Amino acid sequence: MSVSELLKTEEKVSVEKTERPRTVYTPATDLYSNEEEHLLVLDLPGVKESDLEISIEKDELRISAKTNVAEQKGNLKYSEYGTGDYKRSFLLSEPVDEEKISAVLQNGVLQLKLPRKKPLSKKIEVKTS
Repeated sequence: MSVSELLKTEEKVSVEKTERPRTVYTPATDLYSNEEEHLLVLDLPGVKESDLEISIEKDELRISAKTNVAEQKGNLKYSEYGTGDYKRSFLLSEPVDEEKISAVLQNGVLQLKLPRKKPLSKKIEVKTS
């Protein structure tokens, strides 16, 4: 299964309206997959565990995070690093075992494991009359 098949949609960088406009970034994401599970690795620098929200509803996986980076006093003359919040959503093309999903946030990197749902199989007994 290709990445485009598993992850059908994604959000683009945007600015949301809040009390003060904050930039919302689409976090860079890597996807690893094997027969047992899918592993998503997202870059979320500056995010604390308490500011991270992950939800799954039907076939849509949603990830959002807020950063609480203190603003510097004075006039910024040059910057190579932007701060803001993160949002990303994915439509899953195959079922995952929602009870076994796990997430670990460490050093600004989120590892989200999505175990594949095993198909239910049932042997049907055939009777003769």
